[in-house]
Amino acid sequence: MLKYLSYKLLINNNDMYNILSLDGGGSWSLLQFLTLRERYGNSKGHEILGKYDLVIATSGGSLVLAALCCNWDIDKCLSLFYEKQNRTLVFSKNSFWEKYFPADFVGLFGAGPKYSVKKKYAGLKSLFSEIEAIPMEDLPDFIGKPSLKLVVTTFDALHNKAKFFKSYGKEGKPFDSVNLIQAISGSTNAPIGYFDFPARIKAQRSERNFYLWDGALGGFNNPVAAGLTEAIKLGVSKEEINIISLGTSNKITSQRERKYFYLLYINVIKYRKTKPGLGLKFFGKTVINQAKTILYEPPDWANYMTYIWRFDNNLGQALENKKRFIRLSPLLHRHSQDDNANELDHLINELYDLDMDLTNDDDIELLNQCFEKWKIGEIYNQPIRTNLDTKGDVLHDLGHKYFKEAMADWINMKI
Repeated sequence: MLKYLSYKLLINNNDMYNILSLDGGGSWSLLQFLTLRERYGNSKGHEILGKYDLVIATSGGSLVLAALCCNWDIDKCLSLFYEKQNRTLVFSKNSFWEKYFPADFVGLFGAGPKYSVKKKYAGLKSLFSEIEAIPMEDLPDFIGKPSLKLVVTTFDALHNKAKFFKSYGKEGKPFDSVNLIQAISGSTNAPIGYFDFPARIKAQRSERNFYLWDGALGGFNNPVAAGLTEAIKLGVSKEEINIISLGTSNKITSQRERKYFYLLYINVIKYRKTKPGLGLKFFGKTVINQAKTILYEPPDWANYMTYIWRFDNNLGQALENKKRFIRLSPLLHRHSQDDNANELDHLINELYDLDMDLTNDDDIELLNQCFEKWKIGEIYNQPIRTNLDTKGDVLHDLGHKYFKEAMADWINMKI
């Protein structure tokens, strides 16, 4: 049954409207499960979702949402990334003969799309069979909280615009009814270097066909600002909103990367005609960096703009505000004054080199190490606003600097 926009709020234990926002990040979404386990132990998915009024997710975060909707306990959720056969159901490679030209040719050099959207969709149906036949609008009843609102972000490849799939609609307006598997197939569909084609799905009710890429392409790799917007559209007062935003790590350009870029830049200018190979490297580096801006700037932009909007630009109440908006995401950056510089440098450089599509056990173990260092404060938490000093060190003027501080405020929220 279609749930229309409701302006009547269900009062929670903390008398607030609670939003859970789940970033994209591919295999790095393992960090979100580990964070949820730290907060809720081995609770089941429906129990966790029942504590929130609106849950919004992108890409890897939508995989987390699906596992919770299936009512898996956290230990089973972790198997989604800990068990290699599960990882390869999502990241299922095409053979040379399954690729189209020129993807087959550039693939010989490690470039171009590697994975099959068709195989991924079959893998998602196998992984999340409990909810395969349930339309998104019926999931809140299945979860046991009819008032719950669910949102998954995607990108409409035909119209070049963001497309949200929701568990609710607006009376008298067309409604694109899909099941969560269809929405996830689109939301996790990173282009160019990852999946081969847009995810094609057909919505019920509206009978519309969609061709979808990853929700990050619309600027929603961190969907927290969209989550706040949806709540306000539902008639919720900003003063009644609590926000938990779970990320999948944020990268500040390392000293190694900054030095490499600077030297390459200087040498390309100096030898632009005599050493064309340098120009090719610089061009390739520039293209890759620009393609990945959807992962870098939008997460930071979304946090800060959400903060300003939620608290009406009242920066003077920073200590009180961070008890209402909690951002938890490891910051892959070493401060110049850290005592354990060599150990952290090695780990952070290894993490910095990892891509989103991790299928090897050694890479997953690096994510475990990342979480443990983050949890004990050796890797800092991402601030709400990222400013750098002249040494390239991050200034934590808004938000929580340490995981434990953020977790303590989350517990005090009684969510």
